[in-house]
Amino acid sequence: MYETILVPVDGSDNSKRAVSEAAKLANKFGSTLQIVSVASDQRYVQYGVTLGQDVMQSFQERAEEILDDARDEAEKLGAKVETHFVVGVPKIQISKALPAKYGASLIVMGKSGVNGISRAILGSTTAYVVRHSTVNVMVIDYPRD
Repeated sequence: MYETILVPVDGSDNSKRAVSEAAKLANKFGSTLQIVSVASDQRYVQYGVTLGQDVMQSFQERAEEILDDARDEAEKLGAKVETHFVVGVPKIQISKALPAKYGASLIVMGKSGVNGISRAILGSTTAYVVRHSTVNVMVIDYPRD
């Protein structure tokens, strides 16, 4: 049913839960997980901010740590996994470009991530993906006590 499942991660608790849920689905359907970390290449000129190469290098190093942790968790749960670091506009990459690139028929992602400032300025990536995705989306929330 779902041969390939796209799982965007950012290191948040919700994205970690999304990896676990996606791994369970992958085991059930024999799917491969495409776990991605997307670093924004947007220039926030209107806010007086531009991102230099040193900042992007820092993003990539952190993303590789997050991807390694996600891979370890998914493989521990028995899932087949590939990981990718991608540079682009996260909302567009996750909702359209990456599902097409990897042939994903489902996106499993956290309800909210770690970047509250970006969410306040640009809006929720998850809300955007739900509205604009070209494939089904499963949204994972962190359990409340």
